[in-house]
Amino acid sequence: MNALYEIINLPKDKRAEMGVEYTPSEIAAQPRLWVENFETLKKQKNEILDFLAKNVFSKLNARVILTGAGSSAHVGLSVQNLLRFMWQLDVDTRPTTDIVTHWDSIFLKNADNVLVSFARSGNSPESMAAIEIAEMFCPKISHIVVTCNKDGATAQFSRKRRNALLILLSEETNDKGLAMTASFTTMLMTAQFLAYIKNLNEYEKIIKSISEITQTLFDNYSSLIKDIANTEFERAVFLGSGCLYGCAVESALKLQEMTDGKIICKADTFLGVRHGPEAVVNDKTLVVYFLSSDPFVRKYELDLMKEIKDKDLGMTKLVVCDKLGNEAAENVDQSLEFDREGKFKVPDPCRPLVDVTVGQMLGLFKSLAIGLKPDNPSVKGVINRVVKGVKIYHHKTLTKTTCKKALSP
Repeated sequence: MNALYEIINLPKDKRAEMGVEYTPSEIAAQPRLWVENFETLKKQKNEILDFLAKNVFSKLNARVILTGAGSSAHVGLSVQNLLRFMWQLDVDTRPTTDIVTHWDSIFLKNADNVLVSFARSGNSPESMAAIEIAEMFCPKISHIVVTCNKDGATAQFSRKRRNALLILLSEETNDKGLAMTASFTTMLMTAQFLAYIKNLNEYEKIIKSISEITQTLFDNYSSLIKDIANTEFERAVFLGSGCLYGCAVESALKLQEMTDGKIICKADTFLGVRHGPEAVVNDKTLVVYFLSSDPFVRKYELDLMKEIKDKDLGMTKLVVCDKLGNEAAENVDQSLEFDREGKFKVPDPCRPLVDVTVGQMLGLFKSLAIGLKPDNPSVKGVINRVVKGVKIYHHKTLTKTTCKKALSP
């Protein structure tokens, strides 16, 4: 039985009472939204490619900075390796929350800086501040703004500038729930689209496979995920390699914010977790492995999984993978296979779209299990859909001498 759709099909007044009017539907809509927005982007291919050719691919010293705050920053973490490989350029993720304080060590004076801004609403204080700082202090700067809100500040900025490309996603991706779900993954799909811009036929096959895989995942595994969420784990550790590390970071945030911080979460790489973070894995910890499909990478990951099992660490160990294999099966309690027959062969760098939905569903079901309302789980209003209370100290107050000094090598 599909536990996700059980919630969606509840009477409207019951969903309102439980605080699930939006989040479950927004999670479930993702496979459809990816394909719909891909088709829209495909119609804009020439415009996008022309902008990239002029502002990125033709530059001798191009530096691409992926930015955003919170989940929007995790879009960059989940795609930077793919973009770097496909474009063969310097691509780096730097959150807006870093740019507003340390812009002088992030933007390079002599580089052709390209700031790719991801934002659900485009109205978080740091979103526009990072763009304004880039405009002020970068001699050579162009912008790509990916947003879900046509009325947001970042969208309005992009419409007025020749050096900016606006990629506006469908209104349905602008989640109404507190946690970013469809907005995160559809912006990530867009970033993958940009990576494959010169080979969209290949990416079209990938995104349609991902859509089908994820729908099957919802149908076959949402009840298992609900069962795991109903266990009494108090901590969670998510592990991933390469682009799947970004997926792990986002999954940790989803579970932690949707449980109002009652479940403490951590994310790391399979190799990195040994270097201290493994200490947090106790007998009340859920361990989630986003296992690579690459046989070489998987060798390292399987070693770590065996070590965790041999040390008798963790309460429940869940693996998410294309197909399990005997060695992985021996070292976990539960498994989620999304391509057991090898029909789709989705490359690891594109997999965060699939795997992160597991983190989303864990957050949803655990939120309900501990008596919270997933659409707005922050009981005391500590976190909000759009961040509040950030005062931006504008660099316009600095003298030109100070600015030049800060931008000097």
